[in-house]
Amino acid sequence: MTVVTTSRKVRDEDRRLAAAIARRLNVSVVERDKRSLARLLADSGARDAVVVSGGSAWWQDRDGDEFFFHPGTAAIRLKQLTRGEPDGLVAAAGFRKGQRILDCTLGLASDAIVAAHMVGDSGEVIGLESQPVVAALVELGLETARFQSPRLMRAMRSVQVVCADYREFLPRCRTGEFDVILFDPMFRKTVQRSQSMQSLRVIANPDPLDEASVREAMRVAACRVVLKERKGSPEFERLGFCIVKEASTYALGVIDVSRRKGE
Repeated sequence: MTVVTTSRKVRDEDRRLAAAIARRLNVSVVERDKRSLARLLADSGARDAVVVSGGSAWWQDRDGDEFFFHPGTAAIRLKQLTRGEPDGLVAAAGFRKGQRILDCTLGLASDAIVAAHMVGDSGEVIGLESQPVVAALVELGLETARFQSPRLMRAMRSVQVVCADYREFLPRCRTGEFDVILFDPMFRKTVQRSQSMQSLRVIANPDPLDEASVREAMRVAACRVVLKERKGSPEFERLGFCIVKEASTYALGVIDVSRRKGE
């Protein structure tokens, strides 16, 4: 069971935000009453909590694992792109101004933020996140977190978060509704990554990508379907993706839907 609470020094704004998050997650708000989080979890019987403080929120469980929003590598990647430096995902996906992008595994939204920067104000980026807590905290971060870079802020604010499983969302989409579809499932073989990504692993959906969803993505995408997986993963061959980029810990595979539809 998940509950929502606040820090020990609570403000009225935090109470309102806690209530809003609780309504979204359909869970209860538990008053902190100066208790430690461990004591609150024990008293309430909850296994984890969303903690609201200072207008932001994070998730923590009984083991001390935490999850919070941070744009991760998106900030440095946007800087590199503005300097004309290449980005592997941008090259693989072929992002262009005005495109509609569907990120089926939003996570911390780093790739969605980069995509939003590339498609601009005339484009659209929708990120699907099947885990309600992750969706709620990432959406809050995208809407309210502040950074020095106006470029990063614009891209963050334009990403639309939808709490949904792509296995249910894709069949409801029209053929060719999006230009590019992205998949970045959690690696089943652990790779040393950032602390935020390790924290995401604890709470994220661990299910592997399935062939039926890839077929649906090929129907819904007008241009490309892109898969990010660990380097050397057999998933690329199993699911029919052509590897176009290999880095030290990951690889990118592409299905060029536009070429297939043109045959």
